[in-house]
Amino acid sequence: MEIRQLKYFIAAAEELNFTKAAKKCHIVQTAMTQQIANLESELDIRLFERNYRSLSLTAAGEHFLKHAKTIVAFADSSVGEMADFRRGYQDILRIGYHGEMFKRDITEILKEFRKKSPNTKIYLIQETQDRLLERVECGEVDLVFTIYAEFFRMLEWMETEIVDESGLKVVVSRDHPLANRGTVAWEELKDEYFIEFEEKGLEEHRLEMLHNDMVIRNYGKIFDHTSGEILIESGYAVSLWTERMCREENYPHLRFLNIEGLRAMTQGCVIYRKNSLNVAGRMLIDEIKKYERHSLL
Repeated sequence: MEIRQLKYFIAAAEELNFTKAAKKCHIVQTAMTQQIANLESELDIRLFERNYRSLSLTAAGEHFLKHAKTIVAFADSSVGEMADFRRGYQDILRIGYHGEMFKRDITEILKEFRKKSPNTKIYLIQETQDRLLERVECGEVDLVFTIYAEFFRMLEWMETEIVDESGLKVVVSRDHPLANRGTVAWEELKDEYFIEFEEKGLEEHRLEMLHNDMVIRNYGKIFDHTSGEILIESGYAVSLWTERMCREENYPHLRFLNIEGLRAMTQGCVIYRKNSLNVAGRMLIDEIKKYERHSLL
């Protein structure tokens, strides 16, 4: 199996047309179909359903596509990393983060880290929490900033460092009827629709709220804070954000309100695989611990 075969397969899977896929890969159609056939022969399984008018992935093809993309992405990033080493960088660190909530934390940590390790090249990857967990487990990402969740304790491959603790606030548009209030009671929010973020740590708080008869009316789930910001500002719903996100200078069209009686806390953390970090990675963890002690004071 060769990387170029995987690239041809990915192109065919995305185009579902061998002619278009061949053009995309700058080869002739006969070479494309032959390479796909060779790949299927090597795997001993059919990846595509073919008929006169259409091309579609089999169940095996859909499953293999995920692995093919991961392998090709890893190969491409490895080539880029070797080029960085030739340019004088001594170490590479691939840092994942979920959403904008850790932007200020990461910035402050990297400012100090750069003074101590100027020849370390930093790659930043922003994706959903689930995808970041997959990538750090398989070694595509070195460490990840995310919301701590209790199920992390069950993952034997994982090490966790708590960066900070933060309460929750309700976020509303600046023309919301409650916008000028510093604090609101939960009962005042019972008729509001809430935008929910796809984050494991916040799911635990929702269960805690339900246990205490604090019911959330769900407007819908989203995967990034920019989409949430737009929907809140437009007046479609409100949301619960961690305090670290609630900076009015960054969101002048939103208002952040304390919730009376809500003591839920979120913990920002860094996760990584045990015994996986290089020298630069261990130095960064030391810097994170210093930041952690300062932020938790």
